[in-house]
Amino acid sequence: MVGSINGTGTMWYGKAHPRDDGSVVVTEWITLLWLPLIPLGSWRVNAVESNVPWWRYKPLGDEYQVARVPLHIPHVLKGYAVTLSAAIIISFAVVLG
Repeated sequence: MVGSINGTGTMWYGKAHPRDDGSVVVTEWITLLWLPLIPLGSWRVNAVESNVPWWRYKPLGDEYQVARVPLHIPHVLKGYAVTLSAAIIISFAVVLG
């Protein structure tokens, strides 16, 4: 399951193909500082009502129902576009510094 510290770890990105039950398709990525690096797969995710009080620890797996779906290529392309854009901006900032 997803989990990151300061944007480094694994995260879900994207929202596609919504259904009437509220579920959407997301893509899980290995991330570094919130930038998607490697897609791990896509999932249909649906939020589940939790009976845990707001002050108690709630693991992510208890809040969502997930089902594996084929890799969502538009999410992959957008993820790489974001990472490439960030790399270009950082490169210009360093060069023009």
